[in-house]
Amino acid sequence: MATFARSLCGVALVCAALSALAADRGAFLVQDGRPAGVIVLPTQPNAVERYAAQELSEHIAKATGVTIPVQNENALGGAAAATRIYLGATQAAQTAGLDGKKLPRETFTLRSSETALFIVGRDEAGDPLDRDTSAGTLFGVYEWLERELGVRWLWPGDLGTVVPRTREVALRAIDATVQPKLFQRHVRTGTGFTSGNPALGFTKKAAEDYAAAQAVFLRRHRMGRSEKFSYGHAFTDWWEKYGREHPEWFQLVNGKRGPEKPGARFAMCVSNPGLHAQIVKLWRDKGGAEKTNGRSFINAVENDIVGQCECDRCRAWDGPTPPDAMKYYAPNFKVYGSRFVSDRYARFALAIQQLAAKENPNVTVVGYVYFNYFQAPTSGVKLNEHILLGFCPSAGWYPRTDDEHEWYKRQWADWRKTGAQLFFRPNYFLDAYSMPFVFARQFADDFQNGARHGMVATDFDSLTGQWSIQGTSLYLLMRLHVTPDANPDALLADYFGGFGPAAAQVKAYFDYWEDYTMKHRRMITEVFYDRVAIRWRTWAKAPHRIFPPETFGPAEALLAQAAAAAATDRAARERVAFLQTGLAHAKLCAETASLLTLADPAATVERGKDKLTELLKFRRQHEREWFANLGHNAWVEDLSWKLANETKQPADYYP
Repeated sequence: MATFARSLCGVALVCAALSALAADRGAFLVQDGRPAGVIVLPTQPNAVERYAAQELSEHIAKATGVTIPVQNENALGGAAAATRIYLGATQAAQTAGLDGKKLPRETFTLRSSETALFIVGRDEAGDPLDRDTSAGTLFGVYEWLERELGVRWLWPGDLGTVVPRTREVALRAIDATVQPKLFQRHVRTGTGFTSGNPALGFTKKAAEDYAAAQAVFLRRHRMGRSEKFSYGHAFTDWWEKYGREHPEWFQLVNGKRGPEKPGARFAMCVSNPGLHAQIVKLWRDKGGAEKTNGRSFINAVENDIVGQCECDRCRAWDGPTPPDAMKYYAPNFKVYGSRFVSDRYARFALAIQQLAAKENPNVTVVGYVYFNYFQAPTSGVKLNEHILLGFCPSAGWYPRTDDEHEWYKRQWADWRKTGAQLFFRPNYFLDAYSMPFVFARQFADDFQNGARHGMVATDFDSLTGQWSIQGTSLYLLMRLHVTPDANPDALLADYFGGFGPAAAQVKAYFDYWEDYTMKHRRMITEVFYDRVAIRWRTWAKAPHRIFPPETFGPAEALLAQAAAAAATDRAARERVAFLQTGLAHAKLCAETASLLTLADPAATVERGKDKLTELLKFRRQHEREWFANLGHNAWVEDLSWKLANETKQPADYYP
């Protein structure tokens, strides 16, 4: 009897679960492989809404093989009885109480009814792919595709677009309003690198098409910004403009104001009240003091040089030098041995903010923490949220030792304790050239440390686009901008899942390279600390030293296993082949570098000619797979290798 009762209870639980599932699943968009719904646009849709409909329709078609019709609201006719997805500022959305104009920029609402789904966002006129165009409805489409269809974008182009197949798509109950957690999410595109040896890079049309594919990819990961502001080294032309009349605004070094020699870089005398007043005057002259609903920004980013003014006032603003100030800098690095000046730069930003706030309380001063003012202040200076500082480590490249990693994380936390707002502005993704240099999880920990301690925006310099060889690091860079608190291993599981039956083997492949990178930190450091090569600029002098020939064999074997596992799955097989292309390219680059590196006085054009020709033929064969940004590769190689005049020809003609 007890067994029978338990059986009845089990049946009841199953029935309840099925009823809940049925209630959660609304009307069908696609059923039994046939269209059962329509995408509805406003009567006069804007560019963002039209593009959102295109993206939604194309992804549903990839999932189901079915094309959902797109109709303007005034032309629905008989289609009105079908299941509907209303996009943007439709009349139906207004009737349902949804008005995108009342939402913050880049924000959207997803709301379902019995037979409809509304995706309504704050949209503006402009190019839907432009980071300054608020595209809330488009972002809402991407959110729905991820949540409901399991879509993932692994790298630019169709092959990197993972859309699970299904025969039906139903509207599930949802009511969510989503705003990006960072007001700016920016990874510099890396498409502007140019080389004096263009034959090393993309052919002209391929470069244009790669840039277009990458722009789509970046928008799918919600790159953009809800507040427009500009910043960068602010005073580069000031000596020419003001040096004769106001030398006191400029650094005092060895008793002399201004550049130490003609044309040299220079820092400012950041404690000088006249300098503060001039910065505020220029802001005022551009309308910065006018009251608006938004923030008004002042660019006060120091020039690209260590802070070195020796005047008494600047030195009086300095705090005590921490005992570990130079611990993680190489003795031949330009910061090493310089005066610790973080407190003067904190006070500099505060002085400008307080002066400008008398005219506009919504002013925000933008500065950097950089070079010898990177480590957190020690004097107890208190800032406020009207000071926005770009966290720009001038060292600290991955992989870091555990203690070094914690030191860098602590600098972020301690700057945040001053009360300033912070945005992440590193150069770390300029690293690694075309090599399998994988630091995915350490980067994720760094990023999430910032997110836990008040990060409000990002600006990464730059996206070098080595998609097939550094895929996991780049995927986390993208996904953490969308979901900064997500479990990195769960995000990577999505990436590996795109390889279907080869997921486990692909994970083993990337784990091999990440393990290699993390375990060889000392060797990597020694290669770059002796200045044989520079991390962001001349990596191609030394890839063969960091990845000698014997490191490639195990990786090739792992990908061969992945290819075997993916043999019956076309998409997975092609994605594994994509990784194999990147690995073959990395191996060729290392071999070519060993023959042409400028770090070897014996290098000659003739010695590397055959291997370089092989490399360039490989690039022409595979360039349209978007396995790498060949423009960036060419830029690094131009600065790293002994090259013949032939490589100065366009890639379309040579080899």
